[in-house]
Amino acid sequence: MTDNTPDTKPSATGVGVSRDVLQRGDVINLARQRDGADATVLSDAELLASRRAFIPDEMIDDDIWIFGYGSLIWNPVVQFTQQLPALIYGYHRRFCMWTKIGRGSPDCPGLVLALDNGGATRGVIFRLPKDNAMAELDILWRREMMADSYRPVWVTAQTEQGPIKALSFAIRRSSPIYAPRMDDRKVAEIIYEAKGFVGPCRDYLENTHKALQEAGIRDKVMDRLMAYISAKDKDNKD
Repeated sequence: MTDNTPDTKPSATGVGVSRDVLQRGDVINLARQRDGADATVLSDAELLASRRAFIPDEMIDDDIWIFGYGSLIWNPVVQFTQQLPALIYGYHRRFCMWTKIGRGSPDCPGLVLALDNGGATRGVIFRLPKDNAMAELDILWRREMMADSYRPVWVTAQTEQGPIKALSFAIRRSSPIYAPRMDDRKVAEIIYEAKGFVGPCRDYLENTHKALQEAGIRDKVMDRLMAYISAKDKDNKD
């Protein structure tokens, strides 16, 4: 369940998100090369400080579960020992985060998923064994917290094994890249056009939609977005 990993120096698009890419900091470095002083990415030291502020090094005395609701389902990048379908309350999945890096550019921003306040979300939780949980969390922080627009949150995941405390990432509504509500057609148009270092934004939508279906999760909004994308493809061919 990993994305494509580059074998050579990363190019401007199609870097992919893998453990190697995250550990090398390829996407962060590309953003800095492109945007210079305007790059909105955290340094390694800032990422580590952020993780330690939420989960101190000495806190890990048990396995940690991660709740995935989007691309983490099909590309978790972390090394886990178990996964379970899960339901959380208090947050819903929405394309509410602008991206000018991974799946978009400054001239043509894309949209990616985040948890926003209210409602409920079905997803998948992944178990990180305590022996290497800290190293895996630092990789996860490089992926999720790079632009400092998510906020880590603890959620209660309802599973077939009962309720399980899990870590997830919700949007910071105060962030400048928090996207307002738009109708599905507008969201689909943005996703259709955008692409960034990681690849086309539509790939993100298509992979997430497929992963949700394979996990037995029906998301009507994702279904509608996929229908709009398919219709636009058809119109462009005619």
